[in-house]
Amino acid sequence: MQITERQIDDFKSDRKDITPPLPMVLRLVPLLFYCSIAVTVILSSIFAVQFQLAVQKRDTHKTQSASLVTQTQDAKNQRTALEAQAKKATDIQNWVAGSRSLQPLLVEITRSMGSRSLILDLRLDREAENPSQIRMGLSMGTDSTKQLDLTVEKISSLNYRAFSPTQTLGRGMLDYKATLVYKDQP
Repeated sequence: MQITERQIDDFKSDRKDITPPLPMVLRLVPLLFYCSIAVTVILSSIFAVQFQLAVQKRDTHKTQSASLVTQTQDAKNQRTALEAQAKKATDIQNWVAGSRSLQPLLVEITRSMGSRSLILDLRLDREAENPSQIRMGLSMGTDSTKQLDLTVEKISSLNYRAFSPTQTLGRGMLDYKATLVYKDQP
């Protein structure tokens, strides 16, 4: 088989230098284009990695912040509970310190009782607003008022003054009620 010869048109002109070649600077344009694509890919990958690192750091900081807020709230709750306990302890301490003045009073009242007398009921009330005043209610089993006079004398020896005292004697019982006011020695 024989290939038939065809004529191929050649559109090239035989003349040389119809269009001048590109200058050397413009030959760098394609090279710069491919380099810019490579730099864009590299910078985009660096951005993606740095973005992921920033997201991880942000999440870590959020977790730490939430943990610190929880710890702070726990510390506040513990402090509030501790302050409440300290307040209770201070209240008890103040109550005990305030009752120390009552101890000698109770001792003197019980020591003033004779052999034929006994204390049936003894009540001492103090108000928080005015702790220097003590409301006393005393019920004794006795037949005479001499025992009451001895008890009032012992109370007076402790610098207490009886204010508005009342006494009731009946059927072997003596009820005495008074407000005791502590008087300072000048």
